[in-house]
Amino acid sequence: MRIIVDAVVRNYRPVAVFLLVALAVVCFRPASGTPEQRAVNLCDGAETALRHGDDESAMASYREAIAVHPESVRARFGLAALLTGRRRFAEATETLMAISPLVSGPREWMEYARALRDARADERAEAAFLRAAEEMPDNPAPSRELADLYVAAGNLDSAEHHYRRATSLGGARGGFHAGLGRIHFSRGELDSAAASFRQALQENPEDIDLLCDIARNELQRKRANLGIHHLRRAVALDPYHPRTRYLLGQTLLALGQELEAEGHLDVFERQSRLAGRIRFLELTAAENPTAERYQTLSHFYSLAGRDSLAAACLQRATALNPLVTAPLEVMGTDRF
Repeated sequence: MRIIVDAVVRNYRPVAVFLLVALAVVCFRPASGTPEQRAVNLCDGAETALRHGDDESAMASYREAIAVHPESVRARFGLAALLTGRRRFAEATETLMAISPLVSGPREWMEYARALRDARADERAEAAFLRAAEEMPDNPAPSRELADLYVAAGNLDSAEHHYRRATSLGGARGGFHAGLGRIHFSRGELDSAAASFRQALQENPEDIDLLCDIARNELQRKRANLGIHHLRRAVALDPYHPRTRYLLGQTLLALGQELEAEGHLDVFERQSRLAGRIRFLELTAAENPTAERYQTLSHFYSLAGRDSLAAACLQRATALNPLVTAPLEVMGTDRF
């Protein structure tokens, strides 16, 4: 006993630290049987189900987590994301509204704002982004996302203000300059748009939509050859991009280059039909997920060159029916 006492006395500091840590773990870690810990376990299970493509089990787990612990921010974010993916925007917004009194810190406000934006609750998203901007006055991200939100709503003056604020705060400026360029273009300020687009292109030289915007601006400035140059580059980077094919086809047609124009417009029509089928199937699969629908959607995505989405849909199909191992080829094997 004397030996033990002497050892404790000699090492009292490490022992004291150990006891304090142990006490903190006991006091602050949720007990395994508490509602809070049960909700954590259910969220862990939901995220495991999502990794295996099983949305239905994930949704059930998130709902159960909210039932046992309504203040679970993690469960509400997870459920809202799944509901938004199924275009059940009102239900997603209602799920998120309970989070408002619980949100703390700028990062959570950003996550909350994005979730509300995705759920089409634009006014609430605007308020959350403004709160995030207030708590992160030196971070350009809230202003950038506010500007994007205002552009989508057609509020160009507010969008311009926040793009300029974001630009003044630094960070990767390509997206800010692209946004300003689109605002200038929509106002008919073609030279200002060109200047903003040039700055954006320096940081994002392979942005397909940006190349299309630049081409449109050059076409409006009566610089057809330069516009065609940017469109050809966009096609080379992404042959599956419908907007590029349409703009290039229409421009070549106007210049009398009918043979090449018809080739691009034919591809555009096929891509548009495929995009329409994808949108329809995305809606039906979200409302009533089945292995066959996700299997078919996987094939459509593959035809459209969206390989990561094709793989994700095939994973979901396999989770719903383990016998599914390959995309269902319902449209042939031709790629654009």
